[in-house]
Order: sequence, then C-alpha cells, then structure tokens
Amino acid sequence: MFPMAAALAEHPLTRECLLGCAAVFLAAALLDGLAAKDASGRWPSAGLWLLRGGWIMLTTMLAYQGLRTHALPISSAAELLLSIAWGLSGLALFLDLTFTHRLPTWVIAGATTACLVAAAFLGVVGQPTDLADKPLIVIHVGAAVLAYCVLGAQALNSAAYLLQDRALARREFGGIYALLPALVPLDRIGGQLMGAAVWLLGLSLVIGATDWAQRDLALVALPKLGTALLTWVACLFVTVQRRRHRLAGAAYARASLFVFIPALVALYLSLPAAR
Repeated sequence: MFPMAAALAEHPLTRECLLGCAAVFLAAALLDGLAAKDASGRWPSAGLWLLRGGWIMLTTMLAYQGLRTHALPISSAAELLLSIAWGLSGLALFLDLTFTHRLPTWVIAGATTACLVAAAFLGVVGQPTDLADKPLIVIHVGAAVLAYCVLGAQALNSAAYLLQDRALARREFGGIYALLPALVPLDRIGGQLMGAAVWLLGLSLVIGATDWAQRDLALVALPKLGTALLTWVACLFVTVQRRRHRLAGAAYARASLFVFIPALVALYLSLPAAR
C-alpha cells in the first residue's frame, strides 16, 4: 500500500477534476429543473442518473485521495467539503431507495456542486494524520461528518417544506413550487433525518468526549465539543417534541432550520484550519 501511495502522491487531484465532477452535478440540477416543463418523464430520470453517476465519480476521487495520503480524506478543509458533498449526494440516493418521494434532485445536486467548486478553489492537499492507529477516532470523525450531512439534508428538506407550505397557503403552483415534492413525504423524510442525526451525532460525541477526557483536556477542543453537544441537545429536543406531537408541519420545519445554525458553527470549528 505504501509504494502505491508514494506513486499516487505524484498525481494529486487537480482543480479540473473537481470542476468536471461539479459540472456533472450541475447538469443533473438543470435537467431536474426542466422536469416540470416536460410530461414525458425523461428529464427527471436523466437528472437522477446524472446524480448517481456524479456520486460514483466523487466516490472514486475520495478513494483515490485516501490512497494518495494513506489516511482518511478529512485532513484539509477541501477534503472535508468533498466528504460532505459525497455524504449529501449519497444520502439523497439512499432516500430515493427508501422512500417513494425523494429529496429534489436539483436541490441536492446544487448543494453538492457548491461544495465541489469551493473545494476546487481551496485546493485538495492531503496532510499527514495520526488516525491510522486510532480506529475509534476514525469512527468519531466519520459519524460527525455523516451527522452534519444529514442535518444539511434536513435543512434543505425543511426549506422545501416551508416553500411548499407557503405556496399552498397562497395557492401558487407554478415556478419553483412546481419543482418541490408534496408536504406529506417531505414531513416524513424530515422526521427520519432528524432521528438519524441524533444517533450519529450522539455516537460521535461519546467517542470524541472519551478520547478528549483521556488526554490533557486541551481547551482547544472544548468549543468544538461544546457546540456539537448543543447541536445534539437541540436535535434531541426537536425529535422528542415531534414524537409528543408538540411540533409538526411548518413549526417542525422551522425548528429544524434553527438546529442547523449550531451545526454550522460546530462544522466550522471542526475544519482543520479552525483547530
């Protein structure tokens, strides 16, 4: 493995590779956006297949980067953005297999495109890490990245729900509103996503806090853990309130958007440049 990594190190991922992959996701978003004007059903299928193809390309690039650096591809801000893009698009494909109605392809493809373009201009430069001998820390980081991907998808889902709810209240059915799914599947998906975020972020927090307590209790990690804990408490509170039927519909969607605010702060503090 090490000779292979040494050979691959001479051929890093270029900006053109990332922008090319971003172009695939952008094309998927555009094709899905044209779906509302086409009654044949070909455009939605084409956009979804492009999303799947882009996800395979992104998976291949992440695997290549991991082989190059012989480490988990999360050691730089660009690599973390690539991992988030991979998680968002992969989650959308998973939901497509699980639910009858999926998240809008144009929303997921657009968000993934933004992550890829940002990573391209930041530059994917892998830094040596010490995670190889710490499998639990790898699980901690992986669970955290997946949790933030889930919360990002939930924020997009909640925004779509609020837009659709507003359209129905005003009896507006054209334009962007025609591209959004119905309220019932959006609400159902939202409940599942928030529950998944509680479990993933809880697992990451338990492992991260245990590792932090076994070290010198460096204060540099305290803001990140504290913000992540605040995010987890907010997710748990919103989930419990939903199960008790105290938060539903638009109120639940708005609460989910508020939960995403500390999640963004925690994600920023988790970036290598912020450590």
